[in-house]
Amino acid sequence: MKLVPLSVASAILVLLSCTSVYTAEPQDSLKDKVAKLEAEMIAKTDRAFKLYSELTESVLKMERRIGDLERENQLLKIEVKQLRDKMSGNAGATREGPVAGPDLAEVSMKIETALAKLKATSNVEEGIKELVPLSRYSVTKMAEALRQISSPDYTAALEKVLAKCPVEDLKGPLGKAVEDRIRRTSVSRVIGAVGDAGLSKILEAYTGDSDPIIQVELGQALLACKNRMGVPPLLRALRAPDSDCRLRAILLLKPHTASKRETFGFDVNKGADENAAALKAWDEWWQKDGAKLFE
Repeated sequence: MKLVPLSVASAILVLLSCTSVYTAEPQDSLKDKVAKLEAEMIAKTDRAFKLYSELTESVLKMERRIGDLERENQLLKIEVKQLRDKMSGNAGATREGPVAGPDLAEVSMKIETALAKLKATSNVEEGIKELVPLSRYSVTKMAEALRQISSPDYTAALEKVLAKCPVEDLKGPLGKAVEDRIRRTSVSRVIGAVGDAGLSKILEAYTGDSDPIIQVELGQALLACKNRMGVPPLLRALRAPDSDCRLRAILLLKPHTASKRETFGFDVNKGADENAAALKAWDEWWQKDGAKLFE
């Protein structure tokens, strides 16, 4: 075997070690670069997403503002035309006869615009200002819109506006709407807010409704109108499986007893079976004193 001189071997070892160091450094440097690029990419993506979100929100705000301006423009056009018609009508009335009635197409457009605004803003005061003066025509459309139970804020706003309308304009549309079980609770709340005994009579035919929630709403509305027929649905609600319905019913009934606080031992935390004695006492109270309510 041929021996390699020590100096040559040392040189080879040094060369190998240098090579290993030389090849290792680029690998570490490449990983750092990749990590840095990934971090920069994530940061840029975050900034881009933030910018996109801000732009989207700005566009939506602009679209909402444009919609508001378009509605306001429509209302202004209608009001300008009505003023012109009124002026020309008044002038014609002195020469040719009475002023013509309202333009129903324009009234309808004004109502639809006001309803759209009410749905978008839930501004009850604005709705009252725009819709109550047109109640002869607007009540029917508002009563129909009560079907939109998927928009609770809009429905609540409609109920408050309707409650400010004249009773004579409410009777027909609400009498029709109460036939629809979906709208029955809303109609009850409107009538309760109005507080008119004559108007409340349209609810009497539905006091046998089997839904405890509707029973409570009907009972509350009728009693608010000083109509004693609100008691029977509340007595049925005392037997409801839901303790919240039972609680609402007993709270509405108590003020109409002699002491204003009587419960006859009814416990809202117990069901109908455990409250049997109390329920019997309430039924007896109704048979004895019910006819005297609101006399």
